Amino acid sequence: MPPNIQRDWFTDIFFLSSLLFVFYLIWLGSFPLFTPDEGRYTEIAREMVASHDYITPRMNGAPFLDKPILYYWLQSISIRLFGIKEWALRLIPALLGIFGCVMTYMTGRLLFDRKSALLSALILATTPLYFGAAHYTNLDLAVAVFISSSLLCLITGITRNNIYFLYTAYLFGAFAFLTKGMIGIVFPAGITGLWLIFSWQLHRIKQLKIPTGLFLFALVVTPWYALVQRANPDFLHYFFVTQHITRFLSAGDFNNKSPIWFYAPVILIGFFPWTIFIFQTLLQTFRDIISAPKIHSTKLFLFIWFAFVFIFFSLPTSKIVGYILPVFPPLALLTGNFLAKNWYSTRNKNIFIAAINFIIFSVIIGSLLLMLLHHDWLDISNKMSVCIHIIAITLLISAIASLFALRQKTLFLFFSICVASSVIAALTVTYYAADLNQNSAKKLVLTLKSQMQPQDQVISYFKYYQDVPLYLEKQIKVVADWNSPTISVRDNWTRELWLGKQFQPSTNWLINEDTFWQQWHSNRRVFVFLNQNYLSQFKSHQPTYYIIGQENDIILLSNKPTI
Repeated sequence: MPPNIQRDWFTDIFFLSSLLFVFYLIWLGSFPLFTPDEGRYTEIAREMVASHDYITPRMNGAPFLDKPILYYWLQSISIRLFGIKEWALRLIPALLGIFGCVMTYMTGRLLFDRKSALLSALILATTPLYFGAAHYTNLDLAVAVFISSSLLCLITGITRNNIYFLYTAYLFGAFAFLTKGMIGIVFPAGITGLWLIFSWQLHRIKQLKIPTGLFLFALVVTPWYALVQRANPDFLHYFFVTQHITRFLSAGDFNNKSPIWFYAPVILIGFFPWTIFIFQTLLQTFRDIISAPKIHSTKLFLFIWFAFVFIFFSLPTSKIVGYILPVFPPLALLTGNFLAKNWYSTRNKNIFIAAINFIIFSVIIGSLLLMLLHHDWLDISNKMSVCIHIIAITLLISAIASLFALRQKTLFLFFSICVASSVIAALTVTYYAADLNQNSAKKLVLTLKSQMQPQDQVISYFKYYQDVPLYLEKQIKVVADWNSPTISVRDNWTRELWLGKQFQPSTNWLINEDTFWQQWHSNRRVFVFLNQNYLSQFKSHQPTYYIIGQENDIILLSNKPTI
């Protein structure tokens, strides 16, 4: 590689990473953890650090074997280094989000050109769903980045005949397998296989180094799966049959049941403002593939990647928004390449239509937001009102600026407007995110910690608040009807803890109501978290209690007065 090109690579990656570090890390810890996901996954990592057991994940002491181990390992590193702080607990998804953008740049540079690479990385970084996932500590972005990195390395390794990229692809596939399971191998294998078939390149299958690649893959994933199976003998059946096959086929009563078209609006909203280019991009991609399939085989790979993941996750009835994140890198690369090719075109009809769509959407949404703020039935705080005002005004100003960009006939100005509006909206929501979180128990836990003595008990009454053990930094007891015949078919916190009890029957912190009242009437002080909907039920058993505090619907009370 010539020295000037090496300098371009270094300069681009350095400035891109620096900008993303500021964009993704600012105000990362300015809001409490959202429940259930952020509380659940960070508590599992905290318990790993506290117990020094890095094989069996545990949630409030009960084995939690729904997901593999890698994300918890990464989280535990952050906790050991920085402690229980919101920014530290969200650091891993933020860094993975930045890494995914850099990988997108590198792949775009190798497969297309510099301009396509930079545009693609900026597009991916400023999409609301991707940005939001990088500020939310669960497994969805992690597995999306690992799968995307595997696929990006695969196509780069094949087209450039580079074994280092190919072996790196197997490593990323193994990381995805250790993060979410089977999709870590199904997606790379399925997408690459379909691409080889439709591009008439089956002869290149030998180029994939499958025997040595699978050996490397197995070398990475086998140790943990073997160790966790030895510690929990029913793990493999539960993980692969119940959590993969049964859940995909929806034979079980899983939650989040949604129609087959669910992910179409998710992409349209989650990819905004770049949604305005999706249809033109996919249409141009399809035309290129049909007209010259060999020349545009890379675009075929990206198109198959998008279609495969979209169809795969649309088929099951159980759907979660973050599952669709793996389609964002190929969409960003295709859109970035489309814009790069039209960068200097001053009379492009597709760009004109996209700009008009952006203007119309911005005016409609911005106006609706301002109108909603003046309705009395909308009960929001002053801070949230400021947040909505900023977003609405940003959209309206962007629409006006886009009209000017159309007059100037410059794509650079319009692209800059889209980036700027996305950044302002994203940072505004991040800054005011604390006001969006109505289910956090953090303030009550901090109050509790200031009054709690070592011998005191903490119990959650018929509602498990996932962030309480984390902020309290200790396990709590949970009251529920653990013998209910319907508990195994409910896809909620009771089922999660109940399943843990099946793997570890001696879980004595999952108690029934009779045991709870025995402990309530003991000489020890008991602190209880409960939802206000259960307060009348609680009063019917015990009219005397002492309220310590209340935050939204969460009440903290005790059997004894505060000291």
